[in-house]
Amino acid sequence: MIASPVGLWSRNDLRARWRSLLVLGVLAGVTTGLAVASFDGALRTGSALSRLEERNLASDAVVFASQSSLEQPHWTTLATRPEVEQIARWQLVFGLVDGVDSVLFAPGDDVFLNTVDRPIVVEGRMFDPAATDEMVITDAFVGEPGVLPGVGDVVHLDAYSSFDPTAPPGPSVDFTVVGVVHSSLSYVFTGGMFISPGFAAAYQGQIVTAENAMVTLRNGAADVAALRRHASTDVFQGVPVLDLQVTARRVTATTDVERAMLLLLAAIIALSGLVFVGQAMARSAAAIGADAPTLRALGMTRREMTLCACWPHALTVVAAVVSTVLTAAIASRWFPVGLAAQVDPDRGFRFDALLLSAAALGVMVLIVAGVALASWLAAGPERPVEVARHARLTRLGFIRPLTVGVGMRMALDGGRRSARRTSRSALVGATAAVAGIVAVITLNHGLADALQHPEVAGIAWDATVVPNPDDVSPATGVDPAVVAAVVAQPGLAAIGTIGRTVTQIGEVGVPTFTVVDVGDGRAGGDVRLVTLTGSAPHADNEVTLGPSTARDLGVGIGDSVRLADGGEATVVGLGLFPSDVHAQFDEGAWITAGRFFGPVPNGSTVSEGAEFVIAVRFADRTDLEAQVAELGSSLGASVQYVAPAELPLELSNLHNVQRLPEVLAAFLAVLGVVATGHGLFQSVRLRRKDFAVMGALGITRRGSRLILAAHGTMLALVGLAFGVPLGLLAGRTGWQAITDRVPITFRSPFALVAVLLVVPAAILVANVLAVLPARRAAKLDPALVLRTE
Repeated sequence: MIASPVGLWSRNDLRARWRSLLVLGVLAGVTTGLAVASFDGALRTGSALSRLEERNLASDAVVFASQSSLEQPHWTTLATRPEVEQIARWQLVFGLVDGVDSVLFAPGDDVFLNTVDRPIVVEGRMFDPAATDEMVITDAFVGEPGVLPGVGDVVHLDAYSSFDPTAPPGPSVDFTVVGVVHSSLSYVFTGGMFISPGFAAAYQGQIVTAENAMVTLRNGAADVAALRRHASTDVFQGVPVLDLQVTARRVTATTDVERAMLLLLAAIIALSGLVFVGQAMARSAAAIGADAPTLRALGMTRREMTLCACWPHALTVVAAVVSTVLTAAIASRWFPVGLAAQVDPDRGFRFDALLLSAAALGVMVLIVAGVALASWLAAGPERPVEVARHARLTRLGFIRPLTVGVGMRMALDGGRRSARRTSRSALVGATAAVAGIVAVITLNHGLADALQHPEVAGIAWDATVVPNPDDVSPATGVDPAVVAAVVAQPGLAAIGTIGRTVTQIGEVGVPTFTVVDVGDGRAGGDVRLVTLTGSAPHADNEVTLGPSTARDLGVGIGDSVRLADGGEATVVGLGLFPSDVHAQFDEGAWITAGRFFGPVPNGSTVSEGAEFVIAVRFADRTDLEAQVAELGSSLGASVQYVAPAELPLELSNLHNVQRLPEVLAAFLAVLGVVATGHGLFQSVRLRRKDFAVMGALGITRRGSRLILAAHGTMLALVGLAFGVPLGLLAGRTGWQAITDRVPITFRSPFALVAVLLVVPAAILVANVLAVLPARRAAKLDPALVLRTE
C-alpha cells in the first residue's frame, strides 16, 4: 500500500501535518469525553438515591406508633399481614445532648440497622450492640470540627426519665462516637445520632422512649395503602404511616433537575464539538481538494483521492479514542454534583467499560464518516460558483448605508457553500446560546420565586410562635392572653392559630388541621392554609384534603369522607399543609374549629393530643431573619420560642439547584461567544476576495469595519428574535415540570428585567467580537488578494 500512489500521498501528508492531525484528534476526544462524563453524571444523578437505598436494604414505610399513648405497641398481627415482608422496630430516646434538647434513635430489635436500613460505614465502625455508651452519626449530620461531633468525640447525654419536668432526672451517660455512616434515611426520613441498643436495654424503666417501626413491603409502594388500613386496625386507630417512596421526592425533585441540567450540558458540549471540531475536521479532510485537479490529471480516481485523505486521519482517530476514554474517566471523579453528590454512595472516579467503549466506537465512526464525506466532496469535479440569491436577501444589499446592508446579508447568506455553512452555524449557535440563557434565567426566576414565596408549598406565613405548654389546652387551643400578646406586636400583617393532630379519616390516619381565626380586623386578614383547588372549609360538614390524602382515600371534590367523630364531611377543596417528620405537605385534612374541638364517640375530643402554634405573617418581608429575632425578643418568656416558618425539604433542597443553571448559563454564554466569533473570523477568511473587490471599488477601512459590525449585530438580532421566545417557552415548560414533580403550586416565571438585559448584552458582545475580524478585513491588500485569486 505504501508504494502505491495512495500510500505515497498519504505518507507525505501525514509527515507534513501530523501535529495538526494529532491536535485535532485530541480536541475531538476531549470534547467527546466531557460530553460522555456529563451524560454519565446525569445517569448517576438519576439513580443516586435508588442505588443508596439498594445498598442500605431500605425500608418502604414508617409506622408511627409513638403518636399514640401506647408504651409498648404490638406488632405481631401487623407482621403477619400479606403485604408486610419485614418489620424493624426502633425507639426514640429523649434527653439533653451537650445541653441541647435532642432526640436519639436506638434499634428496638436486631433487624433495624442490620437487615433493614443497614447504613454504609464511611469512617470508623458500627457500634457494638451490647455497648451502653457507643453511637454512630450520619454523614449528613457531621459538621465543622468543634461544632458537631466526629469519630472519637464524646457526646454527653442527660436522658429524660419522664416528660414531666418535675420528675427526677434520668441516667447521665457519655457516648463515644465510633463511626460515621451514610444512610438514605438522612434524606427521605431523618437522620442524626444512632445509639447502641445496649443503652436502652440497660436503662429500661429509667428513661422515656417511644417506639416506632420501619416496614419493608413485598410490592413496595403498591402495598402502602394496604399497610395504612391494617396498621390502623392492628396498631391503633389512625396511626400515621409515612410512605418513604413519596418522601423520596425530597431528593428526587432536586436530582431530577440536576439530571436534566447535566443532560443539557452533555448535549451542548456534544453539539458544539460537532459544529466547531467538526468544521475543523472537514477542512482538514477537504485539503485534498487543493491537489485534486493534479491528482485527477495523473489518473487518480475520486475513490482513491478519498482514501488519500482518510489514511492520515487514522492518527486523528487513535488520538480521539484515547483522549475520549481518558477524559471521560478522569472527569467522572467530579460527578454527580449538587445534592446527588451527597446522596450517591459511589461518587467519584468510575470506569464504565460499556459506556466508554460505546463512546470510543461512536467518536471513531463519526470521524471516519465525516472525513470520508468531506474528502469525497472535495475530490469531486469543480462546480461553478452559485450566483443565485434569495430575493429577500438580495434586497438587504440595498439598505443604506451600503456597508450595513452588505454586512446583514453576509450574516444571513454567507455566499458560497463553505461560507454559507459557517454563517448558518453561527446563526444556530447564537440562537441556541440566547435560548439557553433565557431558559436558565426563567428557570432560576421560578426557583427564586418559590423560595421567596413558601406558600407554593403550603407555608403561608413567615414565623411560628410556639406557646408554653401551660398555655395550651387540647379542648380550647392557645390561651387567649397569649394570642392577644402576639396580636399586640407591631409589624404583623396576618395572624392565626393553627392546630394539628392525627385522626382517622376513612381507613387512613391523617394529619388533621384547623385554623382558629384571631379576627382582629387586620388588613392582611387571618393566616390561612393554602388551597390549590376548590375552597377552604367554612361549615362543620366540609373538609379540604391534601392531594396525596385524597388519592389514598379515593375521593375528589364533591365526595364525602368519614371523619374521626364518626360523622360525614364533604370534600370542598384540595390544599397543602405544614409538613413534618410524620407527613408530607400534600398530606392532611383541614376542618373547621367547631369540628376540630368537637367530641368523638370515646368521650374525648378530636383535638385530644393536638399541638398548637400561632402563625404570623410580617408586613415588611425584606429581612425575615431580623423580624423573627425581634418578635422573639419582644415576646420574651411569654412564649416558648419564635422560629422561622420551616420550608419542606422538597422546596429547600431546590436552593442547591440554583448554582447548576448558573454554570450552564455561563457555558452557553461561552458557546454563543465562540459561535459568533468563529462565524465572524471565518466570514473574513472565506470572503477575502469579496472584501478585496469591495476595497478596489472604494470601500474604506472604516466601511469594512461597519460591514463586520453589521454582520455581528445581525447575528445577535437573529439569535434574539428566535432565542428569546424559545428560551421563555423552554424555561416555563421546565419550571412547570419541576412544580408538577415536587409538587408545588405553579407560578408563571418571567424575569422581565433580566430578559430585557439580554438584548443589549447580546448586541454589545457581538459588536465587541466583530472588532478583531474587522481589523483583519481592513488590513487586506486588495491588489495582493486579487492577484492571488
